[in-house]
Amino acid sequence: MKLRVWMAMAAGVMIVHSAAWAESSSLALEKVACRVEKSASASSSSQSSDLSFAVDPSSTPTTSFIHESVRWRPRRWREPESSYSSSHKSGPQGFTQIHAGFLDPDGEATSMFLAGFRAGGNVDRHVQLGVGVDWAHASERSTVIISREPLPGGGTSERRQELAKSSSHLFPIMAQLQITPGEPDQLHPYFGVAGGYDVLLVSAEDFTTGTKFDATYGGWGWQAYAGFAIPLSHNSTLNVEGFRNTARVGRDVSDPVTAQTYREEVDLHGFGLRAGLGWGF
Repeated sequence: MKLRVWMAMAAGVMIVHSAAWAESSSLALEKVACRVEKSASASSSSQSSDLSFAVDPSSTPTTSFIHESVRWRPRRWREPESSYSSSHKSGPQGFTQIHAGFLDPDGEATSMFLAGFRAGGNVDRHVQLGVGVDWAHASERSTVIISREPLPGGGTSERRQELAKSSSHLFPIMAQLQITPGEPDQLHPYFGVAGGYDVLLVSAEDFTTGTKFDATYGGWGWQAYAGFAIPLSHNSTLNVEGFRNTARVGRDVSDPVTAQTYREEVDLHGFGLRAGLGWGF
């Protein structure tokens, strides 16, 4: 029992000292009043003691403190989800295509080799506006065999005389509207229309008479085309398309004999095929 009495007294001393420390510290709890009461039976032969605490109601703390541990850990920086998703989903803002193929005019005209490019911007994921320029070329030569001679190793060689030659260069310069109904990242069809101005340059020479011919024709024309785009990467595709060319170019010519002016026209209606590489930027 003596041990219990001494422990109670030590606890009371600690409470008194903690109250004094609370007066000088702003982080400690407010001071509370306490007293130690010893019962009358503590003076008996058994020397038993009890410890009790009384709290002054007027000194009851009105402010409570909550201490919590704060932990900080650096996190890897990343773009806001909204800006990342919007920039990723928006895709390329423009497009470019280079291609090559042929144009086969209606009638007996010679087929023309064709090469060109188009470029523009994306109105949205399925609509494109741009401009395109093509170059179509054809040439012909008229020759006659003069003689044939056998070769020592076998075969026969021919000697030809060139009688005439001609060449033509066609430049369609057109604005284009293209519709892409499928997803750009997958195999998808597309179709479009184009309209603009065509320029045709024609030159010829007759070696038998020594006459030369040079003319420039111009006129409005349009095209309708459709094809398939095969994705090669996120921003590039292999495009294969067929098109219908409709154009009639002409020039004004004066007759040197009658001095009368008349219109000379060339029909450039025909079908064509072109393939090329397209990419977004």
